Amino acid sequence: MKDYWYLVSSLPYLRFGEKPSMGAEAFRAACVGWLSEDELSVVDAVLDGREPPAGTASAWWNGEVQLRDAVVRVRAKNRGTDASPFMKPYAGFSATIEKMVTDAFTRPDPLEQEMELDRARWSLIEGQAVAEPFGFAAVLAFAVKVCIAERWAKMDDEAGKANVEELISGAVES
Repeated sequence: MKDYWYLVSSLPYLRFGEKPSMGAEAFRAACVGWLSEDELSVVDAVLDGREPPAGTASAWWNGEVQLRDAVVRVRAKNRGTDASPFMKPYAGFSATIEKMVTDAFTRPDPLEQEMELDRARWSLIEGQAVAEPFGFAAVLAFAVKVCIAERWAKMDDEAGKANVEELISGAVES
């Protein structure tokens, strides 16, 4: 395992629910010169929200797919529909992930549910990075966490209202 002492130690500490002091683009730029092309392609996939190439990020991706599948099952059950057409295959199983998703859906508000799901993602990736705090797992963890932090930093009431109005006007026009 290769360690990235300088890269990891130069990254800012991210806190869930706070605006990140370094965004995804700056993080990606900071990785250049430190990571191999294969590792950069994994970082790019994570930052783009898509499946990374097989290998170093497979544990994270399988957990992410299991979490998404658990969300699909809960939502399908709540709507009385079949979840199976929307399920994706993944390796392994984590009872912790299933419990986190179940707990998230005990929240009464959809925004709170989403926040709990992202808090679960944050916790899971931090747990994976503990084993190699200066290895690629730590770099991967930062990529996942910066995506989550940026997502929540972009949310604000005015932008949300504008999006709803745009959706409504688009639906009325069509």
